[in-house]
Amino acid sequence: MRIHLKRGGIVFFAAVFFFFLAVGLCIGLFVWRGRPFATVELSGRYYFLVRDCESATAGAIAGESYFSGGAGYLLEEEDAVALACYYSEADAAFVEGTMSAKGVEVRVLEREAKPFSVSGKCAENAARIRDNAATVDSLARLLFDTANNLERVAVTQEEARAALTGVVQGLSGLASDNGEGVFSLWNLELRRAARKGKELREGILFAKDLRYLQIQLLLSVLSLPEYFS
Repeated sequence: MRIHLKRGGIVFFAAVFFFFLAVGLCIGLFVWRGRPFATVELSGRYYFLVRDCESATAGAIAGESYFSGGAGYLLEEEDAVALACYYSEADAAFVEGTMSAKGVEVRVLEREAKPFSVSGKCAENAARIRDNAATVDSLARLLFDTANNLERVAVTQEEARAALTGVVQGLSGLASDNGEGVFSLWNLELRRAARKGKELREGILFAKDLRYLQIQLLLSVLSLPEYFS
């Protein structure tokens, strides 16, 4: 008799447990489905000119690339070092061919900024997230143009420094206007890039330094979903 009562009690409590579990899941599903969703529309293709490397030689390849005139930006996930980034596949292919002819082994790494979904508070700020990406992309393009003009001696150091100052102010202003909340992690990235720009601004400007910051900005745009997941 006691055994039957004991078993009956276990069955009863198990039934109660699963009942409340089912109710909790239903409530959770209802709340989840009630959260706002939105798509952050991104577009853009970037063509990184890179040299492949192994983890053991990454630092050496990055340093060698920098002293040879490239950005020397280490792409750890790709086991490669970025020398530059172009917005046209034809431009990237032309430089690749030129460098290959000189005996420098490089390749073009294509990356695309794609739309991604956000929910909750991020969904409410989807338009602003998109505008942030567009602004950072435009600042990166300014660095790209300035680097090219600096190589051609089409701008002075003062003019290049003024352009870099504009980029720094743009990044800092963007972070300030965003506020915190859902933008807290992204703002850290913007301020990190702004600090890099300030450091570069203190010395003589070279095209490779501007390309380094350009690549840093474009990689942040490509990684945007990670800041708002």
